[in-house]
Amino acid sequence: MQDSPPLYIVDANILIDLHVGGLLQELFRLPFSLVAPDVIIAELDEPDGEMLVECGLTSVELTGDQVLEVAALRARYRAVSANDLFTLVLARVQKATLLTGDRHLTEVAGQEDVATHGTLWVLDEMVRLGIVARGQAAQALAQMLERGSRLPQAECQKRLRQWRAR
Repeated sequence: MQDSPPLYIVDANILIDLHVGGLLQELFRLPFSLVAPDVIIAELDEPDGEMLVECGLTSVELTGDQVLEVAALRARYRAVSANDLFTLVLARVQKATLLTGDRHLTEVAGQEDVATHGTLWVLDEMVRLGIVARGQAAQALAQMLERGSRLPQAECQKRLRQWRAR
């Protein structure tokens, strides 16, 4: 029996970062099952949510009980948007890792025992698996930073040095 690929719930900012960096298509080459709540897909204009579904992103509608859980979390964690909490609830229900670059959501996910990874981890995986070359990853990361992505500067500079050195 073949193992299914690991499941990741994707927040909008990961998709936006990769779109800005020109690596959105490469995201779907990773050996992952990528899922997002339907509200996240609906809110996206650039990149287009429907196009992402065509590329392989699975859209999931939360149940009524799960929406109530989002509302309860929203009352406790005011710094996190309701749409971001949809991703958190879905990750917890699916027992999946949450892909997000949102600092507040990452903090809440930690408090709620949901594992997270961010944009830099996704880039690291693309490089590690040979989906993108180091130079291409460096160029994409530089574009993300130029366009205002809120990524940890020290970690970005470390990767830019590593990826440009080879």
